[in-house]
Amino acid sequence: MRVAVLSALVLAVAASAMPAVSNNHQSNSHKSNNGGSSSDTSNINCSSSRQCMTHMVTKILDSMVAHNPDTLPLAMIYRATENSHPAALGMMTSWRTITKAGPPSLLAIDTTNGTAYFSLNINEGNDDVQNILRGRVKVVGQNITELELFINRFRGDHGFSFSSQELPTNYKDVMNPPANRTKPSRADLEALSAALFANSSNPASNTSVTVADDCQFTELGWKVIDTGTYGNASSTPLGCAWPSDHPTDPNARINLVIDEEMGFVITSGIVPGKVFPYANITESAFIPNDMTAAQEAQQAWVDEMVELGTVPMLEPTSATGDTLELLQFYNDELQAMQINVYLSGPGMTSPWLS
Repeated sequence: MRVAVLSALVLAVAASAMPAVSNNHQSNSHKSNNGGSSSDTSNINCSSSRQCMTHMVTKILDSMVAHNPDTLPLAMIYRATENSHPAALGMMTSWRTITKAGPPSLLAIDTTNGTAYFSLNINEGNDDVQNILRGRVKVVGQNITELELFINRFRGDHGFSFSSQELPTNYKDVMNPPANRTKPSRADLEALSAALFANSSNPASNTSVTVADDCQFTELGWKVIDTGTYGNASSTPLGCAWPSDHPTDPNARINLVIDEEMGFVITSGIVPGKVFPYANITESAFIPNDMTAAQEAQQAWVDEMVELGTVPMLEPTSATGDTLELLQFYNDELQAMQINVYLSGPGMTSPWLS
């Protein structure tokens, strides 16, 4: 009978949609393989321990290399994204393709919020090609409740910048501040985070920041060199600047990770913009919409090239940058600024805002 056939189909679909229950997931009562050493996550409130949070990041990276997220102490309900889209860990690319992931080149730990930010080079099957993994994790008690991951594989993912070759050396400098430094207060770092994406109507935008003479500015591991559209700009890496023309985002996620010990603060903003052809046929550059003068100058160059009709170029195309920006502040000065972007289509937002 037709009704019986339809009923059978419905039952078959319902059955196929019900996942099998795995018994491999590590509960929060399991100990790590070190036999209960000081990095064991089972007997302490992991989120309040720098050592335990460091170990938690290591466990995440080890599980990726092992292609087995079931070893992680996940909360019964957790949130997770990879390159801005949500997925269960077992369906993410990171647990399928990563074959090497050493210790983080950069690690920020917030024992008040129970969060950490990490960045490092990874290999995905080809030992000769290194990509960049960035992540933010939140731990409550002993369990992971949030995991936000980005994998940048080359310059187009960011919009302009990328250097897995420079990343370890540049981040080593940031991870080794002078021992006799004046450490910032949590309030100092919170003020920086609030000001970073603030628009002119937000009082936080009036925050004044002194920039150290040797402040390190990087984007995806690279000390950025802007050769200029006409190839006539400086070959010297750009320095830090407390940006009066920094893109704004009234919904910026502030104070994601605050590390008073190292002077780090992590902030996220969603930045609409446009990808323009840049300098030659092999390059393009993402320019935020808030940087109107830069966009107008680039469009003028594009118009010149179109008039010449000799160079094939990418058509200017709208895009959105999902950013995790790192600032380092100590000795009452800005010491480092890292602008790390992952591009997606126009009009996009972050699932972390929902």
